[in-house]
Amino acid sequence: MTKIDCLVCHDTTGTYKKAPPAAGMPDPESDLLYVAKNVGHSSRKSCGSCHFSGGGGDAIKHADMSGELLSPDRNCDIHMGGYDFSCTECHRTGNHKIAGRSTTVPVVEGVFSCENCHTTAPHNKEGLLDTHLNQHCESIDCNTCHSPVYAKCRPTKTWWDWSKAGDKTRKPQKDKYGLPDYDWKKGEFEWKESPKPEYAWFGGFTKRILLGDPVDIQAPVINITEPVGSIKDPRSRITPFKIMGGIQAVDAEHAYFLIPHLFPRDKEDKTAYWKHRDWDKSFTEGMKAAKLPYSGKYQWVKTQMYWRVEHEVMPASMALSCVQCHESLKGEKTCDRCHQDQREVDFQKLAQKGTDFSFMESRGRDVSELIDSTDYINFKALGYKGDPIIHGGRFRKLPLGKSMAEAGEQ
Repeated sequence: MTKIDCLVCHDTTGTYKKAPPAAGMPDPESDLLYVAKNVGHSSRKSCGSCHFSGGGGDAIKHADMSGELLSPDRNCDIHMGGYDFSCTECHRTGNHKIAGRSTTVPVVEGVFSCENCHTTAPHNKEGLLDTHLNQHCESIDCNTCHSPVYAKCRPTKTWWDWSKAGDKTRKPQKDKYGLPDYDWKKGEFEWKESPKPEYAWFGGFTKRILLGDPVDIQAPVINITEPVGSIKDPRSRITPFKIMGGIQAVDAEHAYFLIPHLFPRDKEDKTAYWKHRDWDKSFTEGMKAAKLPYSGKYQWVKTQMYWRVEHEVMPASMALSCVQCHESLKGEKTCDRCHQDQREVDFQKLAQKGTDFSFMESRGRDVSELIDSTDYINFKALGYKGDPIIHGGRFRKLPLGKSMAEAGEQ
C-alpha cells in the first residue's frame, strides 16, 4: 500500500481529485482539510473511481465493470444489484491487503473465488440437475454459466488502434450505441454491448509480457496476457474472457513494447504526444522515464489481452441452460439419452431451463445473434472431440470404453 493514496479509497465527499500531469499528487484545487475531516470506509463509488475507469474511461478495458455498478439492476449484477454488496463483501481486506487478483497484472495481495462463499458444490437442491451441475464445477468456472455475456450494463471497448491517432481533421462517428469510433489523442475504437465471452482453459496462472520483455514483432498477433491451462490439467477449468484487441508500438530493433509520453507536464513540454503529435519524441521521452533504451525506430503490431470475466453475475435463473451448450439435447432425446425416463421429471423442460436471450433482447440487450444458439462454449475449440454427452468428458471413460454414439447403436 506504499504507493496508494489513502484518500483515494477513504474520501466520502466526492471532491478529492488528482492532477493529471502530477504523477499521482492531489489537484491543488482540492480542499484537503475538508476531505480529511470526512474520511470513511471504502464504497463502490471509491473503488469504482479507479476500477470502473481502468484504461482511461468508463468501461474501457474491464469486461464487466463500469459506472453502472454504482446502482445496478439485479439482472445486471445479482450481488451488487440484488443484494447491495459492497466491493469488500468479496474483496475481503486485512491489514490493508485486499484479496483479489487480475489476469492483466501480476500484483496480488490475496486470492478468493466464488467457492469461498458458495463452496465447491453450490447446487444444493439434491435433484438430478444439481448433481450434474456440481460435477460440472470440476471443469467449468462458475462465471462460464452465470455470466453468459459481459458488458451488458454498458458497452465496453473491444478494439483500440493507437496507430490511427493524431488526425485532428477526422470527425468521430457515433456507433449504434452512441459511442465514438475515434479520438485524435488515442486513435480508433470499436465497442460492444453484451458480447459472448471467449472461452479458454485456466488453471490459475497467467502468462504476461512485462515492460522490457522481448516479443516476436513478426507474429500475426502478440498476446500481452493469456491464461495458462489445458484440457489435460485437472486444475484447469473452462473460463470466460473478454479479448481486448488493438494496435500498439514496439521498438523495431530492441523488440519490446514502447512507452509513450502523452500528457504534457506544462506549457514548456516539447515531447508530449497530446501536444505535439510526434510519436518519435513521445517514445524518446517515455522510454527515458522507463529507463530502457529506445532505438529511434518503431513499428505497429497487433495485440490481444485476455481479461477474465469476474463481475456482472446474473441470477441463477438466467445461467446457461443445458441445451445452450449441449447440442445433443436439442432433439427429441434429452436427458433420457442416458437416464431412465421418469414421468415425474420433464426432461425437455429441465434441459432448457436457463438464459432466455429473447427476453434479454426485449430488455434492450444486443444479443439477437445468440437466440437459439447451441454449442455455446465451442467444445472442439477447447480440445474435446465434440459434445461430451456424445463423446465423453476429458477424464471420464464411457461404459466399456465405448463412445456414447457406439453404445447407442447397440
